[in-house]
Amino acid sequence: MGSGRDPRALALVDPAAARAPSAEPAPLRLALGYGLAVGGATCFGIGGVIAKTAFNAGVEPAVLAEWRVLFGFLAFLVIVAAWRPAALRIRRADLTLFLAFGVAGLAGVSLVFYLAIQRIPIGVALVIEYTGPILLLVWARLRGRRVGGRLWLAAALALAGCFFAAGAYDATLRELNGVGLALAAADAVIFALYFALAERLQTRYSTSTVLVWGFGFALVGWSVVRPLWTLPWTTTPPEAYALLAAVVVVATVIPFALTLGAIALIPAARVGLAGTLEPAVAAVAAWVVLGERLEPLQLVGGAIVLAGIVLAQSLRPTAGSV
Repeated sequence: MGSGRDPRALALVDPAAARAPSAEPAPLRLALGYGLAVGGATCFGIGGVIAKTAFNAGVEPAVLAEWRVLFGFLAFLVIVAAWRPAALRIRRADLTLFLAFGVAGLAGVSLVFYLAIQRIPIGVALVIEYTGPILLLVWARLRGRRVGGRLWLAAALALAGCFFAAGAYDATLRELNGVGLALAAADAVIFALYFALAERLQTRYSTSTVLVWGFGFALVGWSVVRPLWTLPWTTTPPEAYALLAAVVVVATVIPFALTLGAIALIPAARVGLAGTLEPAVAAVAAWVVLGERLEPLQLVGGAIVLAGIVLAQSLRPTAGSV
């Protein structure tokens, strides 16, 4: 590798470079990390609305989740094999870690989230899911890492803003489906596990390696539950395939690459906090695409989330902190 490579680009493919001393000022690395995290959250928010549109077109959540993993894996495999084939190699001792990340983290979080939003509004499911980053902060504190007061405040702002952006203040929530709420709560735990495993893997491997092997193991897990040839390949209408393509690109390839790239630069808990912007994006996207009403309080919630992200970004992480 030449010495003239941009250290910010190097950080996206080499986790060691992301954490090693660099000529680039730390604030720029923080800004890049948060920028990637916000970009990923934006794509995930739009992707959730596309997924719900696919459900309305007759695609089952479990089927969409499996297709998403399949085509996401193929896309990442082709891209990495052509661009950086050396990234396809991993150590045998890390197979179990990749298995947990792929099956529980990637496949699990997608399936449980889709099952939840089939029963309850997207925004409500996202509010519950995004308690996951709070769990990461608690876990880090229990393990003896420092969590600054401003970061707790940022987390509180982000979660409160998420609550309003998603419209979870609506009195009709008392009538929500109990199974849907339970699924969303389970997804919060899986979501936290996903971030924790991703952070651990990216101390050893590049983002591209984690993406290919993570999605590969997620596909293996899905194939055990339901073999690929049993999917409704011939009975799915063409318009549903168009939505699937949008889910693969907008809600899979782009946001997962951005999010894992962010984790290579800033702590996973901070990436999760930046991800709380997703409900605000989803609310706006649902208003534009699905015609769902957008309340003033949802706009206020989006502004509060942004305030929380800016506050978190202002606190520079150190070796012993989050």
